[in-house]
Amino acid sequence: MKAEKPFIELWNFKGLGLIIEHPTGVIYTNQTGGHSCKHPELEGAFYPLFDRPGSQQTELDHIFLSEKWRGWCDSGIDAETADCIDIILASSLLTRHLKVDRDRLTESWEAWIHVMFEPKNKYDESPLYFGFSSGKGVLTWENSD
Repeated sequence: MKAEKPFIELWNFKGLGLIIEHPTGVIYTNQTGGHSCKHPELEGAFYPLFDRPGSQQTELDHIFLSEKWRGWCDSGIDAETADCIDIILASSLLTRHLKVDRDRLTESWEAWIHVMFEPKNKYDESPLYFGFSSGKGVLTWENSD
């Protein structure tokens, strides 16, 4: 019988976080998708993206609670939504290097956005993590349901 990998639920995490796709043996999940309450999983390393308390999360929640999505974004996002998210990410030193992964729009939804970043080394100004060669991850935050 194969042992299950360690598992961390991010339900109670407040703020934005980045799950960096990486073979750590640890699986992360969060409640996502607005009212549909999906529970996707990703193996990786978790990095909290603390900025001004609640500001970026509030802006992201506004997108997914707006007239367009009404709290039901659980089947992928469109290019217009990805553009709005990229603008929000560009507003902070901690997130400006992240961009929505346009190849994974159908796998992205409220509180679970696939992103790409340039792998950094320890001599770069930001971010505070380095050495992850995948350049992929998931931006996640507290579900807005």
